[in-house]
Amino acid sequence: MNRFKKLASYLVMGTLMTMLIISFGLWGIGDMLKMGGRSTEVAHVGGMHIPLYGWLGGTSVSVEEVRDRFNRQIEQIQRQTGQRPEPEQAMRYGLHIRALEDVVQRAVIDNAMQQYGLVVSDSEVQAEIARNPTFQGTGGGFDPAKYRALLQQARIPEAAYVADIRRQIASTQLFGTVRTEGLAPISLRDDIFKMESEKRVAETVYVPDAIIVDVPKPTAEQLGTYFEANKAKFQIPEYRAFSYVLMTVDDVMGQVAVTPEQVKQEYEARAAEFGSPEKRDVDQAMADSEDKAKKIIEAAKAGKSLEDAAKEVLGNADGVIKLGPVLKKDLPAGALADGVFAAPQGIAPEPIKSALGWHVVRINNIEAGKATPFEQVKEKIETDLKAQLAPDVLIKLVTDFERSLGKTQSMVASAQEFNLKVHTVEGVDARGQDASGKQVVIGPAASELVQAAFSTRESSESQLLETPKGEYFVVRTDRVAPARVPALSEVEAKVVDAWQAEERRKLADQKVKEALEKANSGGDLGAIAKDFGLELRTTKPVTRYEADTGNYLTQQAVQELFKLAIGKAQSVRSAEGSVIVRPKEIQAADLAKDKDALDRFGKQLDTMIANDLVTQLLGALRGKYGVTVNEQVFAAAFSPQQQQ
Repeated sequence: MNRFKKLASYLVMGTLMTMLIISFGLWGIGDMLKMGGRSTEVAHVGGMHIPLYGWLGGTSVSVEEVRDRFNRQIEQIQRQTGQRPEPEQAMRYGLHIRALEDVVQRAVIDNAMQQYGLVVSDSEVQAEIARNPTFQGTGGGFDPAKYRALLQQARIPEAAYVADIRRQIASTQLFGTVRTEGLAPISLRDDIFKMESEKRVAETVYVPDAIIVDVPKPTAEQLGTYFEANKAKFQIPEYRAFSYVLMTVDDVMGQVAVTPEQVKQEYEARAAEFGSPEKRDVDQAMADSEDKAKKIIEAAKAGKSLEDAAKEVLGNADGVIKLGPVLKKDLPAGALADGVFAAPQGIAPEPIKSALGWHVVRINNIEAGKATPFEQVKEKIETDLKAQLAPDVLIKLVTDFERSLGKTQSMVASAQEFNLKVHTVEGVDARGQDASGKQVVIGPAASELVQAAFSTRESSESQLLETPKGEYFVVRTDRVAPARVPALSEVEAKVVDAWQAEERRKLADQKVKEALEKANSGGDLGAIAKDFGLELRTTKPVTRYEADTGNYLTQQAVQELFKLAIGKAQSVRSAEGSVIVRPKEIQAADLAKDKDALDRFGKQLDTMIANDLVTQLLGALRGKYGVTVNEQVFAAAFSPQQQQ
């Protein structure tokens, strides 16, 4: 993922162009010209539009560029989450608009390059690419094969990547006047640093609503009034009954046949997985000729150690290199690895030639490899093979089922043809729960089944659908019970509970208010807590961006804490109670003591201001050139038909 990010980003403008995308609204309603025809141009930056002729000058943005950017965003989400969103889902989150913004942003910079005569030579682009460490080979230099392989892996056309690098270099020239050093005034830096670094210690008391134990039941009049005012709270949601056919890999595992020969072949292919390979403890001496290598071996055979033999022939006391315990895969493939692992223990009788020279090896110890017997792993291998083959069997079943479905127009009839089970679900809400709140729809494709049932009309069947996990299903919505507001008699117990909870909250809030008045009048917060039968806690020191939830100091409570003077208290509401918070100690930042942190913060602040200046420059360029968007082309490019 990091490699992809390095590959796809600009060294200078990449971060800025991600952070500083100008809002879609900056194009303005007046620029959203509606043009007919079948143009593939979705937007145009700068230039002059002449009716019946077209554009003179400026930079064009094509539909293909926007679609490509949209698809890349989807792929990026898939890499990060492991799930690929459907195009319709991505569009609901506005990714198509973001894609258009990104491509238009690049077009603005391209147009500026033309307007200001910024020329980036091919040699500059080549040098910039060659300097990228991502494309360096094992020797440290630029590796063309690795460069092309990584672009292909990231699905980035080379021409597009080269254009991005050219744009990046030009952007450095275009926005190079914005320097990050010393932009923030020292007084501003110090004030913000002191504000962000200040820490406070608080005293807290948590007052739960449950402290009020004696809440009366409502009268009939009170209950009726409360129900009428809060009917929406007690609305009974829509319930649906549906049936479905689900096809998963597990359903076809019994149909997958694996022969004993296939299992045996798989065992042999995965031999390394079912044991440990041979390991050898190796020393070696290197010579630059076969003659010298053989002399070392002869001296060793005559009774000398490898060290003494190498010193005698090579004249070097450090001529023996201890490789230590190695596996065959640890050595360069070819003659050296084969020779070392074919030699007997002791000095190898013949030298081994490799690209590095002549090797004289000594095998100090041989640790034989171990293999798990076939019978012990036979069942596992068979299961693994079936799991590999099952998806193909499932696809065939799904294809045949879908073909049958097209003929019969009946999920039940097609299910009977292939002996598939038709599952039924009685009334559930959009979460798959029944009226008691029990989760009814569980297991494979549960959420997708419910979603499909609530997207299909009553007495109708859905299309054959697939989940991100490779499950296939068809849903028939059998009955729909619309959402409705019940009569009071149907939900009276719930209404009583809700009325009492609200009354309990009001009474608890009144107690908190009285406690605050006492505390802010000089009262002892600890004594006030004790009167309530509660506990006074002291928090750890926190900045305005931290919390101490173990001592009831939530982020919302922290925000109130930093508004208060020493000795003054305030309360913060939570779902089931309130927290009284009062600052006990203020720990101001020490600029002299925190000089290193202050300097780092100053650089960050300079960068933020520089980013803001670049944002303004980009906005000014957009305003100067003008951006025209063809709404019809954009809408057509991302219509449901185009996304199929």
